[in-house]
Amino acid sequence: MLYLTVIGCVSIPTAYEGLAPGAWRGVLKLADKESDDSQLVVTENYRGYTELPFNFFVTNTADSLYITYTNGPERIDVDAITIGLDRATAKDTVVIKFEEYDTYFDGIIDENIMEGYWHVNYKQGYSIPFIAFHGQDYRFSTANNGSKDFGGIWEVTFDYDKPDDAYQAIGTFVQNGSDITGTFQTETGDYRFLQGNVIKDKMKLSVFDGSHAFYFEAKQVNDGEITGIFRSGKHYSSNWIAKRNPEVKLGSPYELTTVTDNKVDWSALQFKDAQGNLKSIIPQSNDQVTLFNIMGTWCPNCKDEMLYLKELKEKYPNLLIKTVSYERYKDESKNLAAIARYKDAMEIPWPIYLGGYASKSKTSEDFPFLTKILSYPTLLVLDKQNEIRSIHTGFNGPATKEYKAFRQKMEQMITQLLDE
Repeated sequence: MLYLTVIGCVSIPTAYEGLAPGAWRGVLKLADKESDDSQLVVTENYRGYTELPFNFFVTNTADSLYITYTNGPERIDVDAITIGLDRATAKDTVVIKFEEYDTYFDGIIDENIMEGYWHVNYKQGYSIPFIAFHGQDYRFSTANNGSKDFGGIWEVTFDYDKPDDAYQAIGTFVQNGSDITGTFQTETGDYRFLQGNVIKDKMKLSVFDGSHAFYFEAKQVNDGEITGIFRSGKHYSSNWIAKRNPEVKLGSPYELTTVTDNKVDWSALQFKDAQGNLKSIIPQSNDQVTLFNIMGTWCPNCKDEMLYLKELKEKYPNLLIKTVSYERYKDESKNLAAIARYKDAMEIPWPIYLGGYASKSKTSEDFPFLTKILSYPTLLVLDKQNEIRSIHTGFNGPATKEYKAFRQKMEQMITQLLDE
């Protein structure tokens, strides 16, 4: 297994010498033979680990170098790339940073193969080995041998074998031959853009976006019933079952968190600014419509919401947006640095304040006028008198069919409040 930390990188003088342009297929190795994760894996993979595949396309010209990661219709461009040289082995090295999520790849490039590790900075010692091959553009399989239909809408129960942990979801999939895309939607958010293949009577799906590393495998046990396993990185595994149900519904995200007291002393609600100083972030006398979002820079659903909030700010310039972020480091300086990187990478035009460590119970304590914070993100809509008119828990992003309806409802509400 190759592993290195790039030290003293030197520039590559030739455009294609370090990273070949075109299609690549990467694989995160979720349960390597040397690990003790075998009890979590249900797989026929002869290599002894679960492959979580992901696809990316390298653009490498004299003027630009960037990588586009793909998950179904999703495109994620990353240009924080360092190409160097390991003088000890005379091999090219690469570091690819997902700056908004504080994660990165590092590895060695040997001809048309890249190998190394994906690291998550805010989880101490958390890294997953990967290998990538140039010239491959498939997900799980090139074989067109899917014999079962997984398309449609499914009523899903995750952790069905753990009654205290079980939770409901909706699986929505579109199958075209052996290719399949879709997502799982829960009451507090979605699992974003999943892509995969149907192989005989099994469905395999994955997503990698710099933060999420999700793997799903399912088998049809009866017509209209499936059972599967879900893995998040190397740290979490869940068994799930599903049945076809086009009428399945989840609880309303507008009803999960409610207001206990709408006479809020906003001046008492203080969070730390970019310099670590406590600030009251919402004026007591405002006369503006305010969107107050509670999020984390490590959270892809939060990123989806932030992208939408940027759109709203452009459409409604008089809209006031306030953001408080709860982070994964125990060290305040690291949390402030993560927020600064995120704000810069996402080009957020308003301040992001630090709430503290990402704990839902701690976050709930910071908002005693609400019943409970159940999810990052949570979005509060305040009218011109600073009364809370709506609370939306989680985010149904562009991978879900609810995204369009959410946008319409939100913009109708904003327009009405601006006119009051």
